[in-house]
Amino acid sequence: MRRASIHIAFGTLAFCLAGIAIYDGATLRYERSVAHAVVTSSTVGKAKPEAGGIVDDAAEVRLARAVFLSKTGDYAGAQRLYDGLITADTNKAIQTAALFDLGNMYLRQATRGDPPGSIQSLPMLEQAKERYRSVLRLAPDDWDARYNLERALRLAPEMHMDSNEPDIQKQTQVKVRGAQSEDLP
Repeated sequence: MRRASIHIAFGTLAFCLAGIAIYDGATLRYERSVAHAVVTSSTVGKAKPEAGGIVDDAAEVRLARAVFLSKTGDYAGAQRLYDGLITADTNKAIQTAALFDLGNMYLRQATRGDPPGSIQSLPMLEQAKERYRSVLRLAPDDWDARYNLERALRLAPEMHMDSNEPDIQKQTQVKVRGAQSEDLP
């Protein structure tokens, strides 16, 4: 009786491990096909039409296409793909990557020009700031987005001056009755 229960436990364990191996194999095959579609998309510009299927429509492939289009100068096509990834995708990592890359595209567009670092388009810079803020709302610990937002803010700082706030110079000129200026620190 003891021997039979050991054989049953071993058979069950082997069956479970075989199921895990089959699942991992299918996942590996899918990831390889996605990687192949990304490489094909990046080198040719878009995936082969005969490839078809679910792999060409994967979020990773669309993100790679958007990055490729952005780097080749097709900003309108890249923006359509990025917007589709941001609104339709449920994967948070893909959304943050798309927002970050879209912000980078806007930042590159805003700062391209003859003198490096000069601002050519202030609205593009504002769009880049908004995208980086959206990334930080989704992933507050994204240091790359923080750095790029800080860089964009250095290029075009934002001035938020309320009418209720007194001027800094007026705040520092405090008069105290009965005290001399040398008495104060």
